[in-house]
Parts: sequence; structure tokens; C-alpha cells
Amino acid sequence: MDESYEIKTLAQVLIKSLKLYGNNFIFGTTGAGMAEIQDAISVERGIKWIQALHEFTAISSAEGYALAKNRTGIALVDRIVGTQNSIGALYSSYLNMAPLLVLASRDIPGTHLLNDPTSHYSSKHLDIIEPWVKWSNNSQSEEMMEEDLSKAFFITQLEPKGISFLTLRHDLMQKPYDGMAIRTKKFYYNRRLPDIDTIKIIGDKILSSSNPEIFVSHAGRNMNYVDTMVKFADRFGIGVKERRYFMSFPLDNHMHLGFVPRMYVPETENDDLLLLFEFGILPGNAFPVDKDIIDFSTEFVRRRDIYSGGDYGSSNLFNSIDIECDLGPTLDLIMKKTEISHGEKETIESRRDSVIERHEKLMKEIQDMASRDIEKGILSDNSIGYVLNEEWKEGMALVNGSIKSYNGLNQQINLSTPGTFFSNPSGHLGSPVGMAYGTFLARNEENYLSGIMDYKPVVCITGDGDAIFGNITSALWSVKHYGLGVIYIILNNGSWAIEWPYFENTTEKYIKNSKDMQFIDIDSPRIDFATMAGAFNVDSYTVRDLTELRTAFKKSITGAIKGNPSLIDIMLPKLIM
Repeated sequence: MDESYEIKTLAQVLIKSLKLYGNNFIFGTTGAGMAEIQDAISVERGIKWIQALHEFTAISSAEGYALAKNRTGIALVDRIVGTQNSIGALYSSYLNMAPLLVLASRDIPGTHLLNDPTSHYSSKHLDIIEPWVKWSNNSQSEEMMEEDLSKAFFITQLEPKGISFLTLRHDLMQKPYDGMAIRTKKFYYNRRLPDIDTIKIIGDKILSSSNPEIFVSHAGRNMNYVDTMVKFADRFGIGVKERRYFMSFPLDNHMHLGFVPRMYVPETENDDLLLLFEFGILPGNAFPVDKDIIDFSTEFVRRRDIYSGGDYGSSNLFNSIDIECDLGPTLDLIMKKTEISHGEKETIESRRDSVIERHEKLMKEIQDMASRDIEKGILSDNSIGYVLNEEWKEGMALVNGSIKSYNGLNQQINLSTPGTFFSNPSGHLGSPVGMAYGTFLARNEENYLSGIMDYKPVVCITGDGDAIFGNITSALWSVKHYGLGVIYIILNNGSWAIEWPYFENTTEKYIKNSKDMQFIDIDSPRIDFATMAGAFNVDSYTVRDLTELRTAFKKSITGAIKGNPSLIDIMLPKLIM
């Protein structure tokens, strides 16, 4: 339809406003309470509807888009039922600090709807989502809708980024437009920086320490901070260890010293100064008390930079300096204001040489781990990652939803570009499945909207349990329906293998001693994901060795570049103790 179409309802005002804020996609599911809004989408051709078959996947795909685009993603769900189905994905988005605007339709008991029977009356939407959003509101009137939108967008991008949730009354969406000008707002976000005295103290601590080390977790979610962190580490000769939820530091950079566990305190060896970049630690797992710690956080309550989240503060309550700040600009200011003497330059050079030596040793160990498994013909996290890395093409991105194989894969797939890696720090299974195609749309938005089928593929590696929790069938339908070049790789071992260590640590160890595997068994029947993908006419491959994996991955990349999704089902041995 021509852009000069006549706006007749408030639903059309809503959609026109979303377009004016720069949004090209709305991710969602269809429901009776949102018909007026979808009616408006159908005439506002500048916004494309991306349909999911389940609300969990709809929110997850909007999450992936928001993280990969570093802008607010939009999702639309239907009333209380759609909201309830979204909760797990909202939690994942919350812990990923994904900027999302989630809209939910809403019926008000007793209100008049034009020739429209309705159901699912509820006024309790906000009660069930409240813990996982930054701001929520029942948008109640025509006068407030524009201000609600403006506030919602602003809050999603205000650090720490997160979710705004608005309910939209069905009867309000039907209301005739009165011709008032449609208003949107440009936002200014001020940078949060420490004062100069604190900056100088930090600089002095860095220069006077013998063995400083950087630990980073979430900071790479702001892609423009990655280059700053690289310059900072090199300038001061400080090694970096990464808990990779985002691509926070290039693996091949000579200051990278490897990956650390998700939940446990990393080894600090002879470090005397620890710099934490959005790096949370579980209570009871604090760093040793003899370490001097400078904690850079975007939210000192620390609910979101700890694996699986939590309603507690960091254990590092006795750090020498705690800073709530915007990391990138703060590191820039430290570099600018810290003067380095000739003697300090020599010290830094010596530290840098030592880190480079450790990095090269680590890279050789990583390569040797893969080589040993490849020589034996074993399908392992290291050998699988090595094969994928050999075939990896520039511009591709990875969504890693695996758990047991997580760091093994990460250390073999050499990603060096910000915004090419995303994962799931929430511990809620399933979100990577939808995140993958939202990420694809974000990274290929211009070509996709222009119909230029020359795409940068997105690879989603996940386990068989995670795939089922994430509604893989919904995702397969969506990627095929919209022509999205996503490659799903399923690590299929017929087990919830990641759960076994918990049984090994029970008080009496009945399950461990009897080798009772029933609680982690999802075999017999083994889920045939390749056949499942075939039901959606998605190219699929069943893989039982590394040669088959290499062939399947090559073919999948060729197809994904042209918008053809695929699924590779890697058949792994079942966990047997």
C-alpha cells in the first residue's frame, strides 16, 4: 500500500509510531485480541511481521534481534495466555540485558468491542512478568499511548538495558484516530563515568601491580566496547580471561588467556590485581581475600551478570573499588588520564611479553586437544568445533546453546568480530533456538528487506534437550517460511547429560552408586531431528562422524547464504556411567 494511506484507528497510530522509531520487524504470534494491531501492520508495509508458532520462540527471536542489532526489538503476544507462554523467554532476555519492547493485547471486562466476541479477560498481565522487566504499564488511554511508547523505548536502552512491557487495550486499538500529529522522540543517553580522582587511583593501581588480570563476562553485549577493551588490555599489558556470553574479547588476540567456568571462581594464580568487567560471582564463591579487586559494573545489585541470575549482590563486597559505570567510556578515560613513565613502560612491556607467551601456550594446548580427538575419529566438543572452524566463513555468527560442550566449542571456533557470538546465561533451556533467527534478521536486515539473497549465515549449536524446550518445530517453520539462513546443529546424545554431576553430588549418592540413568534419559526413542526438519522441508543431515559433519556443514553454509535453512543432527553416544 502507498505510504500516503489514511490512518483511521489508534492501532494504526501505534504501528506508524513503531516505524517512525526505526523498527522494521515485529516478532510475534497471532491471537484474537491483537487483530486490530495486525490489521494496522498489514497496511504499514514498512514493518514486516515475523510469525512464530509459540510465544516463547517469538520472544526469543526478538531477543536475538535486539542483541545482534544492539537496538530495541519488538514482540507482540496475545493477552494473558500469550504472556504466560512468554515467561521463560522473558527471563532469558532479562539476563542477557536485551533491549526489548514487548506488547500484549488486553481485554477489559465490560468494555464494548465492535462486533467482536472476546475472551481471556484478565487484568493480571503485569503481575506475572514484573520480576523480569525494567518497566511495565497498562496503556489506558489515547492521550497516554504516545508517552507510554516514548518512555518504554527510552528505558529499554538505558543501562543496564532490558525489557519494557506494555499492554494495549483491544477497545482502545479500535478507537478512531482524531487526526492529531503523531509524535516520536529522539533520546539522549548520558555516559556514566567515575570522577577524575577515582580514575587516577585506578590508573595508579594498574601501574603499580605486578600481575593484574582482567575478567570479563557480559561487557561484549555493547559491541563498540570490544575494541576499547582490546586497546586497554594491550596498553597496560594485562591478560584477559573471558566467560563468553557475548564476543567480549577476540580469541586470537595475544592478550586472551582462555575461558572461565560459568558458575565458579576462576583460577587467579599469582594475580595481585583483578579488574572485573561486568563479571558477577555467586555468593559463597568469592575471590581470595588477598586479591585487590576493582569491580566495573553497569548494575551493582548484580542480578544479571551471574549465571542463572539471582536476587543477591555480588560476593565481592570487599573490593577495593566498586564502580557503577558505562564500561567503554570509563576505560577510554583511564587510558587518557593515566600517564606512563619510562620505567612503567618497561614493566608493562615485560607483562605483555609474559601474557603473549601464556596465550601461545594456551592456543597450542587447544589445538592439541582437537588434534588428539580428530586422530581418534572421536566426535567431541573439541573435534566438532575444530571442523566447524575450518569451514567457517567471514561474517558468520554463532549462537551457542550447548551446556556440557560449551567452552570446548568456544575455544575451537575462532571468533574475533564483535557481535558474532551470543548465548544463554539464564539457565532457562530453549531460548537459543529462537534467538538464532532473530540474530539472522539483525545481521542481514538490509539485504533481507531488499530481497538480495546474499546472506551471512547464523549457526545455532544446541543440545537435544535444549532444542525441544525451545520449540524447535516453531523455529523450523519460521526459518523455512521466511527464507532465513540459519544452520541448526543438534548435539544429540539422548541424555540430559549436564544434569548428571548433580546426582554425583547428592548426600547419599543412591543414583550414582546404582547408575540409575532414568532421570536424564531422553532416549528410546532417540529424537530424530533430521526427520523432524524434513517435515518442514528444511534441508537436514544425520551425522555420525567428522567427515559427514564437514560435508554437511559445507552444504549448509552454501544453502544458508541463499536463505535456505538447514539442520545437522549429530548422533553422539548416550551418556552411560
